[in-house]
Amino acid sequence: MNMQLPLKLGRATGVVMNAMAEGAVLEGNLTCKGDLRLDGTVQGEVRIEGRLVIGAQGAIHGPVRCQNVHVLGKVNGPIEASESILLSATAQVNGDITAPKLVVEEGAQLSGRCTMQALRPVYAGDAHAKTA
Repeated sequence: MNMQLPLKLGRATGVVMNAMAEGAVLEGNLTCKGDLRLDGTVQGEVRIEGRLVIGAQGAIHGPVRCQNVHVLGKVNGPIEASESILLSATAQVNGDITAPKLVVEEGAQLSGRCTMQALRPVYAGDAHAKTA
């Protein structure tokens, strides 16, 4: 599996990259310190302190909160990023998105509202963080 981050926005966290492989399914909330490459499916809230890359086969059914997110797969729920969101041509997002920076490639599908504003940092342990 290629562990190189394709995300062009935001800064690297300097933390080891975590991964969830294609075919893996998690029913429940997922929190992670550092970066995560998701090629499996999560049915629940995803909170990442660093970068989140949702691979072309990856899917999230629930809210997403992180610093930076690069979507190549599917998200059914709101996305909140404290730095940036990149929707690749293969992205399918059904939910509101909130971030200071947004890049949408031709072909990406977005069904929801978009709010571009500065947010305070989103941390996995911050139960009082702003939600979209």
